[in-house]
Amino acid sequence: MTDTILDTIGNTPLVEIKKLNSNPGVRVLAKLEYFNPGGSTKDRPALYMIEAAEKSGELTRDKTVIEATSGNTGIGLALVCGVKGYRLMLTMSEAVSVERRKILKARGAEILLTPGHLGTDGAIEEAYRLAREDPGRYFVVDQFNNEANWKSHYHGTAQEIWQQTEGSVTTLVACLGTTGTLMGASRKLKQLNPAIQIVGVEPYLGHKIQGLKNMKEAYCPEIFEKQRLDKKVNLDDEEAFEMARRLAKTEGLLVGMSSGAAMAVALKEAHELSEGTVVVILPDGGERYLSTSLFADAADSGLKLFNTLGKHKEPFTPVRPENVSVYSYGPTAHARMHIGEMRRYVFADQLCRYLRYRGFAVHHIVNIADLDDKTIQGSEQAGMDLAPFAQGHMDSFIRDLAILGVQAAEKYPKASEHVEDMVALAQKLVNKGLAYEKLRSLYFDISRFSDYGQLSGIDINKIKLGATVDLDEYEKQNPRDFTLFKRSKLSELKRGIFTKTHWGSVRPSWHIQCAAMSMKYLGDNYDIYASSRELVFPHHENVNAIAAAITGKSLARFWM
Repeated sequence: MTDTILDTIGNTPLVEIKKLNSNPGVRVLAKLEYFNPGGSTKDRPALYMIEAAEKSGELTRDKTVIEATSGNTGIGLALVCGVKGYRLMLTMSEAVSVERRKILKARGAEILLTPGHLGTDGAIEEAYRLAREDPGRYFVVDQFNNEANWKSHYHGTAQEIWQQTEGSVTTLVACLGTTGTLMGASRKLKQLNPAIQIVGVEPYLGHKIQGLKNMKEAYCPEIFEKQRLDKKVNLDDEEAFEMARRLAKTEGLLVGMSSGAAMAVALKEAHELSEGTVVVILPDGGERYLSTSLFADAADSGLKLFNTLGKHKEPFTPVRPENVSVYSYGPTAHARMHIGEMRRYVFADQLCRYLRYRGFAVHHIVNIADLDDKTIQGSEQAGMDLAPFAQGHMDSFIRDLAILGVQAAEKYPKASEHVEDMVALAQKLVNKGLAYEKLRSLYFDISRFSDYGQLSGIDINKIKLGATVDLDEYEKQNPRDFTLFKRSKLSELKRGIFTKTHWGSVRPSWHIQCAAMSMKYLGDNYDIYASSRELVFPHHENVNAIAAAITGKSLARFWM
């Protein structure tokens, strides 16, 4: 008989992996953390951090508990806060599984979603922002910097492993997320037996394994001390996913993505040993990933789209299950668009409506080019400042969309509000040797990018000189190179239409405008880029070249 459900946290079972372990001289034991009442290992730190805050006086009844989470810590906090009677607000990436969101809502948590391409980092930033703006209202759990996180595993997880193995454990394998499990377990187990090897599992850059962190691309938890690891192993997503599937089919363990990653590394470690006992932490179960690519059939949508990139129809499966990211090339804010130009927005609207009909959540972004040649010239001819001139035409565009019955996009970002993003993107190209400055303008070096022409099918050797930029105004190393930032004219300097950079006083080309804004809002490899056929070359070819030169992959998976 227990007092509350919180008393059942911990003391999870340890089971032997027999079918997948090919080394008879080494035992592989899996600690099944999904036996915790909230379904994951995060129940442990959730309880420990809340009770530590109660004891210190940081958490009082008048405060709302707030935390950034990829899901499991949030579920653990919802469990603990529900029992103890605290209000809970969670910031989390919209990329997390639908199951996690539903569990949190069912447990009474308030959820604030942040952009998916920012990952957990975006959720952390939002939680900190809210707490800074109203410190008296919130208690920030701060699992990434909270010592109570690792202490829950020092006093709980590690002690249980020692007792359950009767001190025979020789290697511990666990994944790197907040790093609390490894930091706490390493401290305790090394005290009990310094010879025990501690192995951390880290995903590669750009991974899709929910709950894990690559320490180079994400904010590094300040509780992390790398010297407490004897070894760190990187693993790619598909190997982790495949191992999770094999665990379900051969060992009867329906586990999540990170559990697959941990087990894959644990079996490799066991294979290299002659004897010993390897313990691997399986953080959560697989039920909360059924909607994700972990268990999804890649062809089950039955939807095919014509892709300009490959010049044929292809099965459509979104980057993130149940979510589709769409970028539409927007208008230049210099004049009212004619009906032919509006056709691409009607098409994009039909596409988005159909995708929603098929059950997808659609994230649609349409840019506004309010910093291009035509808009600047138009404002000068009208005798108006650039901003109100452009805003008038943007308002007209929005009204025309409504007249046509086109549903509003999620955002209409303006180029003028994202110049810093464009400068940062251009600097990355310079750093990689893909762009150069000449006479205070910045150019993309086509000769350094071998895939140029892949989208449009253009032969680089047959590009007409001057097809991308007026040769009379800009001096380039190669006439075929295209402009990233152009030197501002005297009339533009006089009106304050320029950005001061170490390349000179410049303004962005429309190519880098689109690349920077779409990457900011949808990430560096989103689902669909929608526009008009006449813009494929040079504009879309250049936009894609900018992104692909940095990331090594097409900006969008489908170009329509």
